[in-house]
Amino acid sequence: MEQRETRERLGAQLTAARRSKGWTLADLGRRTANAPSRLSSIEHGKINATVDALAQAGEAAGLTLTFVPAERLEEVMSLIEQPPTETAYPVPVRSLHDEVFIPDPSEDEES
Repeated sequence: MEQRETRERLGAQLTAARRSKGWTLADLGRRTANAPSRLSSIEHGKINATVDALAQAGEAAGLTLTFVPAERLEEVMSLIEQPPTETAYPVPVRSLHDEVFIPDPSEDEES
């Protein structure tokens, strides 16, 4: 695999993690002491960032760096790119508040 492809894959994962938190590049920059422009270059795979810089940005976004055997990379990528599983509850679960408190009567019921 070309190094450029590796940088782009890692950058895309960092972008997805950052966006899932609702963070901007500036938000991530404040958490890592990196300039947003540098983080943008990392996310787009344009620079050869150090392992330390990648690890720091990844950890701030809830990721960790690890080596994966090349022959298992496709399998691992398919696992981590799975959409979130559906909830076991098909209908919204009522809160304890809904179970304990009686709602106020509506104006129609008061007359």
